[in-house]
Amino acid sequence: MSAERQVTEAWGRIEGWLRQYAPASHAALLPGAGEAEICVVEEVYGMRMPGDLRTLWGLTGGGAGVFFGNYDLPSLGRGMEFHGNRMRFQLEDGGNDANGIPWWRPDWIPVFSNSRDSQAFVKYLDCESGLLYSWDRYGMNNYGTEKEELDSVSTYLEEVADSLESPALAVRDSPGLIDGYLVWESRAHVHPDTWRPFPA
Repeated sequence: MSAERQVTEAWGRIEGWLRQYAPASHAALLPGAGEAEICVVEEVYGMRMPGDLRTLWGLTGGGAGVFFGNYDLPSLGRGMEFHGNRMRFQLEDGGNDANGIPWWRPDWIPVFSNSRDSQAFVKYLDCESGLLYSWDRYGMNNYGTEKEELDSVSTYLEEVADSLESPALAVRDSPGLIDGYLVWESRAHVHPDTWRPFPA
């Protein structure tokens, strides 16, 4: 099965679960980007995006924080802004951090963030390897390390879907609900009195 088809099927499972069990989150989802918009982004980045990422962007614009830890998809504009800022920092500062990891590279594309408006914590796609890595504004970057399990966009989405459909088998994070919104257990501390695990 192609990565594009895996993404489409996994997102369909996620969206179906939201429609049935977390209608407020489902209602908050934004439509995906059109082909022309994605092409503009590719021109800015100077590369054709991997097929799994193009497929995800075409399916949804995020808006509901439905990924592990209630991460979201930043808008394409916010993603380009973040990428540009990191590249400027790389060019101005030059070289790598204390661990020998580049500050940023042109083929690192931000995909998931802790919110659409804040990118203090980011999962970015390394287009060379096709894997997602974690970055945060405090200087932590797991590129080239073994700090966590690495996913492709498609395997990450499949694990989100699996965790929603089979919470008892969830390893990375477990789903819960607050007033019709999906809130993952790792974010339950924000509203401890109203968060309920799924299924209750």
